[in-house]
Amino acid sequence: MKQLYYFLSICFIVCLFSCQTDDSLLNNIGYLDLRVSANNSTTTKVITEDYKPKQIAVQIINAQGKVVKETDDSETWVDPIALETGTYTVKASSNGFDGQESGFDIPYYAGSKEIIIKSNQEVQETIVCTLANVKVTVKFDKAFLEKFDGRDIRVQVGDQTGTNKFTPLNFSTAETRSAYFPVGNLYATLSVSNPDKPLEPYTLKQEFTKVKAKDHYILNYKLQETGETNITVTVDPTMHEYSYTFTVSTEATNNASLTAGAWDRLAYLKAENVTTASGASLDGITFQYRVKADTPTKVDETSWNNIVTTANESTYTAMLTGLTASTAYEYRLANGKGETIGNIKEFTTASIFTQEELPNGDFEEWTTSKGIIYPGSNTSSLFWDTSNKGASTLSANNPTSNTVNPIVSGKSAAQLKSMEVLSVLAAASLYTGSFGSVDILSMSATVNFGRSFTSRPIALHGYYKYTPANVKVGGSLPPNATVSEGSPDQCSIYIALSKKTYTINNKDEGTFINFESDNNIIAYGELPSGAATSGSGYSEFTIPLKYKESQFAEEPLYIIIVCSSSKYGDYMTGGIGSTLLVDDFELIYEGEPKIWENL
Repeated sequence: MKQLYYFLSICFIVCLFSCQTDDSLLNNIGYLDLRVSANNSTTTKVITEDYKPKQIAVQIINAQGKVVKETDDSETWVDPIALETGTYTVKASSNGFDGQESGFDIPYYAGSKEIIIKSNQEVQETIVCTLANVKVTVKFDKAFLEKFDGRDIRVQVGDQTGTNKFTPLNFSTAETRSAYFPVGNLYATLSVSNPDKPLEPYTLKQEFTKVKAKDHYILNYKLQETGETNITVTVDPTMHEYSYTFTVSTEATNNASLTAGAWDRLAYLKAENVTTASGASLDGITFQYRVKADTPTKVDETSWNNIVTTANESTYTAMLTGLTASTAYEYRLANGKGETIGNIKEFTTASIFTQEELPNGDFEEWTTSKGIIYPGSNTSSLFWDTSNKGASTLSANNPTSNTVNPIVSGKSAAQLKSMEVLSVLAAASLYTGSFGSVDILSMSATVNFGRSFTSRPIALHGYYKYTPANVKVGGSLPPNATVSEGSPDQCSIYIALSKKTYTINNKDEGTFINFESDNNIIAYGELPSGAATSGSGYSEFTIPLKYKESQFAEEPLYIIIVCSSSKYGDYMTGGIGSTLLVDDFELIYEGEPKIWENL
């Protein structure tokens, strides 16, 4: 009897422990009722032949990054999934493809969601997988196909940067499928064969930047007489649908490339690669223009006006003046017989430009604060600044100051005098911008060049007087330096229009402006010679602004004018005592702008 009692007690304890264990497990389990769908709103690079974009693979990943559940087909998960309590990330994507290759009819869908599983609770979640690559559709207008009937017509879409290693795709005129590409910048190149020159097809290239997942680019190629490119963009908030329409010239066999940069009342025209694939003569070639008609019909040939044209081998240029602001014009290159060389193209002049003047350009206004002389009526709204603040850190000198004798007009002029500070040359400077800071340990200083300015002058006019001292070389000079130890010093005056401001450190050549190669510089001009002036008075100067061809139509945002008593002062080189006087600076707007021909 005793033994039976002992056995029953043991069974009771085991049963009780088992029940407690089951309860503990149940308290640590929850359930996920998961539904996955692919949104039509528009794990290898080898795409399987039986790839089904809407067959969605799913991974459930715990907080430690471990995959605890996965399937190749979300539709096989019918019943709720038991999971331990905690936080999970559910990732879903098209099975059998990672979206990193291009191809026709291969949309790639993906989506993810973070979920929380709670004890003895069922969570219902829906993950919507949206298009994770980029859709491209190409369409050709009927008139376009009729015009180029019998020619090979092809559009190639590929990677713009060359960094994404997916295969470019070719769209023929018979291709009706949409293609899909990985997310990244794209290009599209239209190529139309030229029967006369098979190796020189007509091409039109368009680049697409800031491309995102779900974008749908619809490329429409149509025919239009002028050959201009018009882009119409419509955006669907779900699909990100962009529709681009390209008008293609009827003169596709001619290789001449025409460009125009327009201001408000003038335009710079350029034609490159001028050939006669169509058989037209090159005799008597000139640019012609006319006001664009309100309707896209042909205008009588007598309506064209000739423009004085400069020829350089296969390149032709012209400066067209006397235009009306905010007006559309057509232009072409034509021979003496009136035959069009290349395409008829168009441009629209800008609205009337403002003609901003230089604040305190006569240098009449000066003020002194804490022993530092400033070129302006107060220190809170300076257009010009100097090196005085930096020099005053090391001494009580003001290399740049006002002077009353000699002057050109008014009551004062600016005087810039190179000095020696702590055995180092301190060139005097006067510039549009603001002084930055001084580092005494490295004997370096920073200045900020540029003041807000949106006008387009053609020159800087003013007066200067320069008395140089002999040069003392303080460091390594640039290879093109025009001074040497003991030679007369040179001054410097230059002007630039730019799209940004610049912070220059005199000890860091990497911060110096390369006016020729920097694409933020629109125009530049400098004093031809910084040698000593003759006589006792001022010398008059006019510095033409040279505008870069490629940026002729771009609007400047800042003006930079810099005067220095020692041209190579940034290199601690110059003549101690070299003195530059400047007065009556003004901007010139009337006349034709110059083109930077060496670029």
